[in-house]
Amino acid sequence: MKSFNDPSSEDLGLSIKSMIRGKVAVVGLGNIIRGDDGLGPKLIELLKEKRLDIPLFDCGTVPENYIFPILSTSCDTVILVDAADLGIRPGGAMVFGLDEIANVSFSTHNPSPRLFTDLLKTGKENMNIFVVSVQPKSMELGQPLSEEVLKGLDVLAEAIAGAV
Repeated sequence: MKSFNDPSSEDLGLSIKSMIRGKVAVVGLGNIIRGDDGLGPKLIELLKEKRLDIPLFDCGTVPENYIFPILSTSCDTVILVDAADLGIRPGGAMVFGLDEIANVSFSTHNPSPRLFTDLLKTGKENMNIFVVSVQPKSMELGQPLSEEVLKGLDVLAEAIAGAV
């Protein structure tokens, strides 16, 4: 697990790049009406503006609905992006493998991201999946994304664009 409390896009990008194998897809999770929990969908929006030649999925709060579309891309690596309580400053990021997912609190999703990743691996056993999480400031209903998280997402979008 690699923590970026005050990340630069270069450092974060190197960490992400080191975990990528083959073709990449990026999956954003989150609830856009719950403040910073909407950071996954916002990241996908930012990446679409960069016109990257990779599959991008805004899965919202129902990632299980995207299993077959993700598998149909024939990607080798899935980068899963979501808000999680990491115990670091808001907007900070953490990159970690699936074996470390049990140590992170993804409290707003039901089912958990772990079930989603297990289903993806059932479809493609050797799929490489890792998680990039951003620390939210507030996940209150009806609130917009915080300035801290928006800044963190800009850094993350640059990092992913540079890594893929």
